[in-house]
Amino acid sequence: MPSTGEMLLTNQVWPVMLTPMNLDRTIDWDGVDRVTDWYIDAGITGLFTNSRSSEVEFLTPDERVKLAERVVRRADGRAAVVATGTFGASAEDEIESIKRIADVGADAVILLTNHLGNQAASEAAWTAKLEAIVEGTGDVKLGFYECPTPWKRLIPANVFRWAAETGRFVFHKDLTFDMDDIKDKIEAARGTDLRIYNGEITSTYQSIVAGAHGHSGYASSLNPRLMVWLCANAHRDDDTVRTVQRLMSIFERMINLAYPSSAKQLLAVTGELDITPMSRMNGANPLGAHDFDSLLDMVELIKSLDLDLN
Repeated sequence: MPSTGEMLLTNQVWPVMLTPMNLDRTIDWDGVDRVTDWYIDAGITGLFTNSRSSEVEFLTPDERVKLAERVVRRADGRAAVVATGTFGASAEDEIESIKRIADVGADAVILLTNHLGNQAASEAAWTAKLEAIVEGTGDVKLGFYECPTPWKRLIPANVFRWAAETGRFVFHKDLTFDMDDIKDKIEAARGTDLRIYNGEITSTYQSIVAGAHGHSGYASSLNPRLMVWLCANAHRDDDTVRTVQRLMSIFERMINLAYPSSAKQLLAVTGELDITPMSRMNGANPLGAHDFDSLLDMVELIKSLDLDLN
């Protein structure tokens, strides 16, 4: 079995992990173990916890550390683990937070690009904070996530190139929704360890053909096996690849309503996971039959197509 360091640089699909919760909305730690096993059993060798889908914004600092530690321990070398470590604090506090996540075994610690300054922060101020964090975190492997909430902060091409050339950055979840921008980043990172994962399912295989390294998004929580197949076979660029991507694009859009509660509810009802639909995210509550039945129909539709995934 390859090491997690090797998986960090070879895995193509990084699901943004769901965080199971009890009925009182405390973290279901046994459920975290089940979710971790479920992703790995589906062929996933890289896990992104403390992501937005993990409800990181609604966890306490100690819960974030404990969640990363639990996933690392349960994965037990079967998958690389990355976890968010920045939450909009001062550079000094962010450095301490990153070190705490690294100390529990995360293979890389992710920086939320919109948490390196307020919405009005200049590029110079944003970059200065980034440089301070990089300098203050020793040899910890790092990554970027262009998180869309509470606002989206995209990384300028010159800063992306600088990050790649430091040798410290190994992960980038891209949310530009722009193939030209992705291609610029691919070129900027060429020859370095910085790997680019498209967060937009509708252009995933096209970005891989262009030189990106895979996908990181919540489509991987709806059908991880299908996403593993899609990324592994993207270069075929044939009708089956296009059909799988279209199906997952529609499925991901459908699950947006009341997400991540809707995703947890679907996985529980279909027997994929023993978890509740509970969530701390604002507006995320279990769906009624009118909204939920269409998700079940989508699951059955994918099964009925009997896709040839050879």
